[in-house]
Amino acid sequence: MKRILWIALLCISSCISSGVLLAQTPASDQRAEMKKLEWLVGEWKGAGWMQMGPQGRKEFAITETIQGKLEGLVLVIEGHGKSKEDGSTVHTALAFVSYDEGAKTFRWRAFTAEGRQTDTVAKVGANTLEWGLEIPQRGRMRYTIKLNEKGEWFEVGEMTQDGQTWQKFFEMTLQRQK
Repeated sequence: MKRILWIALLCISSCISSGVLLAQTPASDQRAEMKKLEWLVGEWKGAGWMQMGPQGRKEFAITETIQGKLEGLVLVIEGHGKSKEDGSTVHTALAFVSYDEGAKTFRWRAFTAEGRQTDTVAKVGANTLEWGLEIPQRGRMRYTIKLNEKGEWFEVGEMTQDGQTWQKFFEMTLQRQK
């Protein structure tokens, strides 16, 4: 009887330990992948420009605030840009970056004040982050953020209609404030 009880306790203990280990593995793997984006965390300020169709090129001042949430599982990016010409808002967006353990990919989920949103795969490299989206009747857009040699956030937005020729329509450079 004691032997059966001992074996039962050992089995239960083993199952509980295995369950705890299995439950921890995805989050720890996700956090390890998300560490590749730690260089973005902080408050950034700077300036840039965007091509606004027939309205022409518009220069802006921008602030980007990036926070790690859920002990590093999610990066929250909030951007706000104002026109240098008249102070009007030209950019307000909120994005969430996470690592999908099942698909082995980074996800970029973004929302704008104009009601647009996107959910797409993001590419992460050494001090780089890239994501893109399709716009019906206009083509594909991609945004690439790089940490440049000066430690600045340098971002470029480009568009293509044929998948081969890319045209820049957006650029900004930001300096870390905190």
